[in-house]
Amino acid sequence: MSRKDFLKLGAAGVAGAILFAGAGRALARPRGSSLMEEFRAAARQYNVPVELLMAMGWVNTRWEMPPPHVSEYEPGNLHGTGIYGIMALVQNPSADTLGEASRLTGIPEETLKRDRAANIMGGAALLARARAAKHTPEPTPQARALSAVEGGPAYDAIAGVGGGELYRQQVADALRSGVSATTLAGERLTLPSQAGVL
Repeated sequence: MSRKDFLKLGAAGVAGAILFAGAGRALARPRGSSLMEEFRAAARQYNVPVELLMAMGWVNTRWEMPPPHVSEYEPGNLHGTGIYGIMALVQNPSADTLGEASRLTGIPEETLKRDRAANIMGGAALLARARAAKHTPEPTPQARALSAVEGGPAYDAIAGVGGGELYRQQVADALRSGVSATTLAGERLTLPSQAGVL
């Protein structure tokens, strides 16, 4: 191999490495809408506070969308809890919020498991249903709804969606303190402190 051929081959290798590295960064970028846009769309659709959805998503998964196979329910498997997505939609013998979210939204269960925006929409639908069941008046202004997290019907609704008092307290704590984090996909989200509203 001549020196000229060797240099051409080396240049091609460097160019390939640069292209591959650039493609990796492009693949790591989130596709479609941003996570913040997805939270806002779900909040608008179901008339629930976006801050509340964000706090619930933070408590559930730190705003990450785990793949469904990670917690697919299987009898006898201690790790297969049947909890899906940012909004922790559940489908196992003890609960079926995934099925309920599917009925409320018209979105197929498999889509709710795999699609981030759909999963958030399902969580918003469950929250709206739980608030209505607790006789929280609709439409509720944002500030009043956030105040209700501290006590009263909307506060009880969060426990109904997330599974109890500890969850409800964790969501309230996230709202009070605020959260700012970058997801594994590189999206930066900030939930401003709602301490002045709560």
